[in-house]
Amino acid sequence: MYYKPLCDISGSVAFPGDVTIKIPGYKIERLIAEGGMATVYLATQESLGRYVALKLLRKFDNANQSKRFLIESQIIAALNHRNIITIYDIGVTDDKQPYISMEYLEGGDLEARIERGMDPKDALHVVEEIGDCLSLVHREGIIHRDIKPANILFHKNGTPILSDFGIAKQEDKDTRLTMDGSALGSPYYLSPEQAECETVDGRADIYGLGIVLYEMLTGKKPYKGNSHIETIVAHLSDALPILPPELSQYQDLVNKMIAKSPDDRFSNAGVMVHYIRLLQETETDSSSRILDNKVSKSLSNTGIIQQAQQLLKTNTKVLWASAGILALLLIITGTLIWMQQPATVDSTENAADSESTIYDAAVTEEPEPLSRETPVISSHDSLRIEAILLKADLALEESRLILPKNDNAYYYYKQILEVYPNHGAAIIGMEKIANAYADLAENEINRFNYLKATRYIRKGLRIQPDNDRLLDLEENTNVLKDAPKRAFDKIKKIFK
Repeated sequence: MYYKPLCDISGSVAFPGDVTIKIPGYKIERLIAEGGMATVYLATQESLGRYVALKLLRKFDNANQSKRFLIESQIIAALNHRNIITIYDIGVTDDKQPYISMEYLEGGDLEARIERGMDPKDALHVVEEIGDCLSLVHREGIIHRDIKPANILFHKNGTPILSDFGIAKQEDKDTRLTMDGSALGSPYYLSPEQAECETVDGRADIYGLGIVLYEMLTGKKPYKGNSHIETIVAHLSDALPILPPELSQYQDLVNKMIAKSPDDRFSNAGVMVHYIRLLQETETDSSSRILDNKVSKSLSNTGIIQQAQQLLKTNTKVLWASAGILALLLIITGTLIWMQQPATVDSTENAADSESTIYDAAVTEEPEPLSRETPVISSHDSLRIEAILLKADLALEESRLILPKNDNAYYYYKQILEVYPNHGAAIIGMEKIANAYADLAENEINRFNYLKATRYIRKGLRIQPDNDRLLDLEENTNVLKDAPKRAFDKIKKIFK
């Protein structure tokens, strides 16, 4: 864990004059930081010879404060994610001070990076990683409640790590916040529902992360008053902040994260991450200008692409002639892609596509034939089906279409249809999965990746063989006809 070192007025690191704390198995090296609730030391874990951060409760003002401190370690230790700080040990000192031993991170915190200035792509990456982490945290029924730059740390390799779950709450144990100053996050990142002491869920963390995103992009906090109260009121009443024109492509994302009402935000962190990945793909596509990088790579040995690009630069009078050349090249490219496609796609393929923005793999089995008779749903079955539908809908929102195994939308809807073949909500769910594959296929066609598009189409048809969109795409996805048309469309947009 990383904390900014304490310094005296000369700027030197402040070391404790007499460290009397004794914890078996640990050697205290120096004081790292002090806060209102805890003190953090750098220590060596003697059995393994590694640095750790030891966090000790500073004082026992009340029993709840001590309890929250220990709950932090239990919450974090129960989670397993590469973007959540790792807990090594918990215990109590000889003088009854509880402590947590956790990983020591030397990569600094997000506050320092914001002060130096951040590239928008790096900011988006941090939000994607922390958002993916929050998706797991929220599924476990835990809300962090204090998302801010100081609580986002970094490994040496740049991996962002979410820390300080000290005021996190478990939804089934703590349904409302208090305003006693100890269970409330930083006012600069506080969601409106937190400020008004309303019931909160994971969307409060999305709000805090949205404020962090705005700060990473602009270097400024969007809501800042002369006092904490003024800042909190600004969250409740001020208009949504507007990004500078050069960052306008991120405005919709910011708006969707920091909307005043939780209902106007992303429904969960998984949906937010999916949106960010699509936004990143869009940026990648626009930066590739005329040709998709994969298409360029496929012809890199012939040198034809470089010749066409040179023609486009020579003289504006030959732009349309160059466009014709480029279209011809795309026909050749499409032909090469078509020639590389196998006659059929192996229906047993089961490997996840590493470039997809969703959990993606081939469906390895066809739904078993179901009875045409729909059994009468008992009250017990009704409750069970409702629970399965909730899991299925969440998986669909988070784009867990057919992976991971036994925790995906297809798996849950299929469970219902095996017993109740005519169940309306489950049938609609299967159609949504098929349409998700149609969306993915159309996206790949727009990128001239016909092989991948064909795979998505066939995967979708395994789930819903009569899906009109997929059948139409299967019939009309023709690289020789489609590639030149799309090439001309792209050229027209560029030269307009």
